[in-house]
Amino acid sequence: MATFTDISIWRWLRPRWLLAAIALIIETCLSSGLLPEVAAQELQSLPTQEPAYETNTVAFRGIPSVAEPLWTNYALTEALFWGRDNQAANVPLVTAVGSGATLISAGDPQFPVAAGVRAFYGERNPNECGWELGYFGVYGMSASRFTSTTPPQFLEVPGALGPLLTADGETATVKYNSVINSAEANVFRTSNDWRDYTESWLTLDWLAGFRYVGVEEQASINTTCCVNTTDTTVPYSVRTRNNMFGGQIGSRARWTWDRWALEGWAKAGVLGNAQKQIQDPLVDYTGFEQRGARSATGTDVGFIGDINLSAIYRLTDVWGIRVGYSTVWIGGLALAPNQFDFNNTSIAGTGLNSGDGIFLSGANLGLEARY
Repeated sequence: MATFTDISIWRWLRPRWLLAAIALIIETCLSSGLLPEVAAQELQSLPTQEPAYETNTVAFRGIPSVAEPLWTNYALTEALFWGRDNQAANVPLVTAVGSGATLISAGDPQFPVAAGVRAFYGERNPNECGWELGYFGVYGMSASRFTSTTPPQFLEVPGALGPLLTADGETATVKYNSVINSAEANVFRTSNDWRDYTESWLTLDWLAGFRYVGVEEQASINTTCCVNTTDTTVPYSVRTRNNMFGGQIGSRARWTWDRWALEGWAKAGVLGNAQKQIQDPLVDYTGFEQRGARSATGTDVGFIGDINLSAIYRLTDVWGIRVGYSTVWIGGLALAPNQFDFNNTSIAGTGLNSGDGIFLSGANLGLEARY
């Protein structure tokens, strides 16, 4: 039979009494400050996507003053104002009768600044990879050189062909026209890095792709003669076509801070060149055809080097204005002035002179969009 003492202990140890005691102890500790209060933490909302550029934060101890560039699409269009220098064989094109002194050589016609256009469009993941399509063209590149003599001094084209085409030539004009087109398709690996010492973002792209370059040219020598007759102009015209295809590699870097950016690229490609030269019929001052139309084709290995440095001022979060300087070197070309053949043989005009180059350089001005 249970005693009073046993019954009291059992009642004290019943679960509901234990729970009540634990609750009383916790309440006492909280009210006395022995245990810290635990507040429920609210779930943080997911951050919204940052704009393409941000300028309302301050750089302090390595904290970026602008957000990481997150644009995924870009496009640009620029007007080009480029000069040109030829690496052409400096062969005589017009000589003095008798002495054979050179009056005009292939290197004499100098190109003034010509206008062109450049455009790019691309897509990318901000820190992964992307692709782009690009084009530039330079049109209306034209140069000329004029010379004249006073009887009894006369001029002619050099070689055995000279006396056959003209008699007593008094004036000669060399004209040289050229059009250049280039298209490219690239894929690239891209990354963004914050630079503390300049407080700017550096976007670096390593690219590889396909490139096409087309160079079409025309050159002519127009000689006027003859003494005691109606002036007659005798032309000698040649044309060349260069179609270059191949691969290229390169890199592009862009520094972005506040509303400014500085961008530069360097690309190099090795291209196969399918070439052709065409010679128009040669008709002398009497109307006799000394030589029919002739042509030649061939192949060569060419090269293109493309360098640009541009400064960009951001007008809005999307639009910016670009101004910069570009240089382009194209080698392995068949240039028109080097195709003149002044021999009087059955195979004259059927050769192809290649391996020459042109150097383009000048300013670029345009707009870009990044979004």
